Amino acid sequence: MRPRMRLLVIGPHFPPDLAPTGEVLGGIVAGMTDAGHQVDVVTSLPWYLRNRVEPEWSGRPVRTEVTGWGRITRLHPFPTDKRNVPARALAFGAFTFEASMAAMRGPRPDGVLSMSPPLTLGEAGWMAARRWRAPFVFNVQDVFPDVAIAVGSLTDERLIGFARRLERRIYRRADAVTVLSEDLAENVRAKLDHRTGRADTVVEVIPNFVDCDAIRPGPRQNAYRSENELGDRIVVMYA
Repeated sequence: MRPRMRLLVIGPHFPPDLAPTGEVLGGIVAGMTDAGHQVDVVTSLPWYLRNRVEPEWSGRPVRTEVTGWGRITRLHPFPTDKRNVPARALAFGAFTFEASMAAMRGPRPDGVLSMSPPLTLGEAGWMAARRWRAPFVFNVQDVFPDVAIAVGSLTDERLIGFARRLERRIYRRADAVTVLSEDLAENVRAKLDHRTGRADTVVEVIPNFVDCDAIRPGPRQNAYRSENELGDRIVVMYA
């Protein structure tokens, strides 16, 4: 029988928050707990839907829940306008500091996983792993700063240089980096090969999953089509 482990997971969102990364992280934790492991989660108070902490979660900057499979520590996320890059960077930094402190309070984990974005949570994961002398896995959902540069939201050369250095440092410090596709794996490996001084970071492709029982094709004519007057037109949606 596989030995039971205690794992520490650090992520920007977690159910009931509706962010995509929260859905992914919730699925990862469910898989770990179904396998018999104990999991402690450090995350934010739910805020994604309205870009502010949900009313039922406001009033306290930190909330802790004890569950049958571990503990959830929820921290204030300092919501900001996503178009304001400097303010968002400060918010990420403040949340990362909070998460780092929470992750290093214990109990001792056998392994640490942190998720990006934001990229800075890689630092929180590494500090916790070092504190507890545990392996560190960095789960990358979007490669930053590449995405921010490609869409034009990050243009300051000094910030780009800082973010690139931070990205490579986190990859170098991780025992493993997991990405969603082969092209992202090539991206990360190329950065690890670029004067990092470390060749033993494992890069693994682990695609995101979908519950095919919960998400299935529905009727072509539906309320969404009617509400938006789409008729029989072909509609492509990214969700």
